[in-house]
Amino acid sequence: MPFFILALRKVEFNRRKYYINAETLRFERVKMSLARKLKLSLVMGLGIMAVAVLLRFGFERYYSTPRQIIYQKENATLRSEYQAMNSSLQEVESQLSDLRNRDDRFYRAILGLDPVPSSIREAGTGGAIRHAQLRGLHESGVVLDVANRIDKISSKVQVQSLSLENVYKEAVINQHFLAAKPSINPISPADPYWLTSTFGYRIDPFTRRRAAHHGIDLAGPFGLDIHCTGEGTVITARKSRYGYGNEVVVDHGYGYTSRYAHLQTIHVKVGQKLKRGEIVGTLGSTGRSTGPHLHYEIRKNGRPVNPMFFFYENLSSGEYATLAMRANQPQGVHNSYTMSQK
Repeated sequence: MPFFILALRKVEFNRRKYYINAETLRFERVKMSLARKLKLSLVMGLGIMAVAVLLRFGFERYYSTPRQIIYQKENATLRSEYQAMNSSLQEVESQLSDLRNRDDRFYRAILGLDPVPSSIREAGTGGAIRHAQLRGLHESGVVLDVANRIDKISSKVQVQSLSLENVYKEAVINQHFLAAKPSINPISPADPYWLTSTFGYRIDPFTRRRAAHHGIDLAGPFGLDIHCTGEGTVITARKSRYGYGNEVVVDHGYGYTSRYAHLQTIHVKVGQKLKRGEIVGTLGSTGRSTGPHLHYEIRKNGRPVNPMFFFYENLSSGEYATLAMRANQPQGVHNSYTMSQK
């Protein structure tokens, strides 16, 4: 066979492959086997799929799809709502803390109940177990924080509810005791006065020696109204022989008595029943006194106690005025009389 025939044994026309048949010396088209066709199609298909996947990932990396844009907006809104909810929960926690303090230091203190232990108030609720299903969420930290806060608040509210229920039951039982126990300031907050001497030991202004002071001294202008601090019966309404000047002593029952000394005038008499807020006299400077003031003291079973510990009801000027007005109804006024300064 000539050399040029061998060289041109296989040629390509218009991208189609042909070969020279040695027997017929003619160009014949090269036919592709079925297996090769399938293999070529598979390779081309996989190539096209790979290019499509790469194009998709590349597009999504730099450009958001319409659905992603919607989800992003929804996530931003939810994140904002969670933050607002967190702020609201923080405010609720603050209010609950204030209620807790009032419960322990005010309500339960008045009734002589022990404060609720912190171990009970701060009891956990097992939030890590309860909300384990939330940990798989994207950005689950915000959701878990809100869920755990809600659990803690719910637990605290339940404890506080039980505490207030006990306080209410005790209050019903001790209703008369609460009305009788001295628990307000003897001078209205609307009147000008100031504390000049506290309970305990001090230098006596007359002897200049250290001596026990069994009450507190509240100074102010002459004639200020002095109010009874709890329901009770007047057992003393006269000028004292022991330096108290014009004094009123009220027996509140349950072992409690209160003394109002150095009065300018006395508006009550022995045996008279008094309501909390009723006027017993006016501020003066009788007896062993260096100026106009009220000596106010409370005794429990005959022993002096610090009156500052009994100012439970932090009344505003308006509330105090309403209390005094109700206490000083005509029935109380008709049963009172005035003792002038001697």
